Amino acid sequence: MRGWLVFGCLLFVGPLVAQEESTAVSVESESDSEMVAEVEKAIVKQINDYRKKKELSQLAVNDELQETAKKFAEFMAESGKYGHRADGNTPAERAKAAGYEYCVVRENIAYRTNTGEVTAKSLIDIFVQGWIDSPPHHENIVAKHITQTGAAVATADQTTYYAVHLFGRPKSAQIEISVLNRSGKVQTLSIETNESVDEIEMPPRTTVSMKRCFPTTFRVDGLEAEQVDESVELVLTKKGWEVAD
Repeated sequence: MRGWLVFGCLLFVGPLVAQEESTAVSVESESDSEMVAEVEKAIVKQINDYRKKKELSQLAVNDELQETAKKFAEFMAESGKYGHRADGNTPAERAKAAGYEYCVVRENIAYRTNTGEVTAKSLIDIFVQGWIDSPPHHENIVAKHITQTGAAVATADQTTYYAVHLFGRPKSAQIEISVLNRSGKVQTLSIETNESVDEIEMPPRTTVSMKRCFPTTFRVDGLEAEQVDESVELVLTKKGWEVAD
């Protein structure tokens, strides 16, 4: 299969479809729908297989993320507009509108314009491998803190196919952290989350509680860093960090 494959953010306007071509599309829609469903399932499976090779957790399909991906793929296919904000919204805003209470939402998109025969295998190979080979898309695929997913493919003319793959972590899975300063002096706690750093002055025998959507690294002068990616309680003692029972 030959044609054009695009990954990234841009505005793409597809060609107008003549009336005769529209009639042909409606006849082929049932078989095409089956092929699209096969591609969607394969995207999730192959990405999970890839994560497994990287010793990462498997992603569960979430109904709201699936609905979000489907609506956006159909929007791009029908409008010919392409990009993460093609409809004027962010991926997180679209997921929220579908009822997804999110902590994190990430999105990979792509489209393929074909000049030859279209098969499920050809689309799967193009989309999945293309995302894996692209550093920013690959970063979404291997994110450790992601737990849920949704994938969709849509076409309006059986020539150009749009793919949307969403990655999410629900609000219910926020990382809950309590930091206790049991030392006898003021400590400066450095908190690094998703490349942002905050500092908090902790008086002796005080506790700081927080919630985070991303794995968080803590640092205190003279102490080693402790990275947290699950709900835990950390204790600051004279000897350093300890994970409380």
